[in-house]
Amino acid sequence: MLFNLRAYACLFLLTALGSSGASAADATNILPSTQAVSLLVKEVTGERHLPLLPANVSPHDFSLRPSHIRRLQGAQLVVWLGPKLEPYLAKVMAQIPEHRQLIINQGPLAAKYGQHPWTSPAYLLQGMQQLSQHLGKAWSSAAWQQKMHHIQEQILHHRLALTQKQQGYLVYHDGIGGFEAYFGLKHLASFTDADDRPPGAKQMALIAQLAKQQKVACILTDHEVKHRLIDAVLGLEVKRIPIDILAANSDHLVDYILALQQAILACHSKP
Repeated sequence: MLFNLRAYACLFLLTALGSSGASAADATNILPSTQAVSLLVKEVTGERHLPLLPANVSPHDFSLRPSHIRRLQGAQLVVWLGPKLEPYLAKVMAQIPEHRQLIINQGPLAAKYGQHPWTSPAYLLQGMQQLSQHLGKAWSSAAWQQKMHHIQEQILHHRLALTQKQQGYLVYHDGIGGFEAYFGLKHLASFTDADDRPPGAKQMALIAQLAKQQKVACILTDHEVKHRLIDAVLGLEVKRIPIDILAANSDHLVDYILALQQAILACHSKP
């Protein structure tokens, strides 16, 4: 009887250790590539997972270090955007087994490098559905879709108000195409394209002409902005509204989309 009790106690202890170890792995071994992907993972798992790239570092300026490679190789699951959107990860990820990586949304909503598809609620929704299926976690999209519909109504109302004034907005960097496509928006012009190429003389002349005609209600600026260039082309009269494309200042995915929405709603002419 004593032997049976001891055997049962040992079995219980091993089971407890095994289950706690699995929970710890689930909590620590999912590695999102960027802050936006980290928020996506948090939405599904309910836990914060530190991304490979620091939240305030642009993928355009990032290069892998040995410490990054060790994190990728040691992760139970790497969640990333794929070789087209994150080419700096392609070589390392090619050496990691497929069951230890999840590429978010390789379908038609995925864009090429530089276009930041994670600004699209539809892209994020598909990513969350992919991850929940991969992890076998129950996750409902109802609350997400309801919130996006409410945001869409507010943006539509504001877009109509700008249209009535025959005005629109500029973007410094053409990097919110996914957000714009989802909400039916379109900027007048941009200073740099999706690949960060600087504007030519023709493009700057177009932007200056739009401002001169008072068709520009504001310009959305991001972490790559060069204010001197804006000053030279637009002067100081056009309202500047910062946007956080990298989600560096957001703790939740809905907050990230809401912040982009608030930037659009803040875009209007001076009274």
